[in-house]
Amino acid sequence: MTTASPLLLGLEIGGTKLQLGLGRADGRIIALERRVIRPEAGAVAILDQIRQAYLHLLAHPAANGERPFSAGIGFGGPVDAQRGLTLKSHQVAGWDQFDLTGWVVETLKISRVVIRNDADTAGLGEVSQGAGQGLSPVFYVTIGSGIGGGLILDGQIYQGSGPGAAEIGHLWIDDPELGPRRLEEIASGWAITREARSRLSVGGEVAGPLDSLAQGDPDRIDGAAVARAAAAGDHRGRAILAKATTAVGQALAHMVTLLGPRRIILGGGVSLIGEQLWFEPIRQTLDDRVFPPFRGTFDLVPAALGEEVVIHGALELAGKHD
Repeated sequence: MTTASPLLLGLEIGGTKLQLGLGRADGRIIALERRVIRPEAGAVAILDQIRQAYLHLLAHPAANGERPFSAGIGFGGPVDAQRGLTLKSHQVAGWDQFDLTGWVVETLKISRVVIRNDADTAGLGEVSQGAGQGLSPVFYVTIGSGIGGGLILDGQIYQGSGPGAAEIGHLWIDDPELGPRRLEEIASGWAITREARSRLSVGGEVAGPLDSLAQGDPDRIDGAAVARAAAAGDHRGRAILAKATTAVGQALAHMVTLLGPRRIILGGGVSLIGEQLWFEPIRQTLDDRVFPPFRGTFDLVPAALGEEVVIHGALELAGKHD
């Protein structure tokens, strides 16, 4: 039985999450496999997980007995797109200078493979299937354990002159207490968590919602807990989020001044904090700090594709690759 378009494979490799999805040229995911990554097990264990998940996908009724024609990969770290290499993972050992596209060709028997980092791939997914459809330029930012960015021009990832571009998480921003720091060190999920744990009351006394959520154990506190505490009126939680949103707004103002995007899309787990405590203050800082003639030429919206955003982008990469 023939199909309207070839079967495609999308692959996401992160620091804690692995996803493989099958789709076709229309960008829909027709089958999905998800695995939890154990960073301490290294890249070798992840490759084994990919093999197993791929076999499950091939057995899915939606595959209809076909094998994927092409594969796209969104990798959680810097890549060499031209040579098909992963350059490094900051969470998992074993990815340094690894020929991942060659491994996919040899092991999964897919002859056409393209790789980009996960933020670029997610941005492409939002433009092809999500909140950026029909618009250009679109700047996508993912804010989770780290901060990444991707610039999509006329449906294509802007790659710069070599190893990448749009790495907004590494812009230098002034921290009011510590001085110049990279945005990722102020506003990422790990940065928010670290600061919240440092502000817990000494001796485990319950001095506010943040301490109540910790129950004497700082490891109970993460970005979501900070958001809950802030929503409950905890002044420390609100101050931590205010510092993060101000830093993100400043960084985006620099980006808008340089690139002039039509739309900014914010994704990642930290952005799930929501409108009142996250998007609204970022928009306010952005409006205050942006080059005045550019006000009103762009908007800022939440990502639309959820946890599968990188897979959507990877399928788009697979379909575009020639």
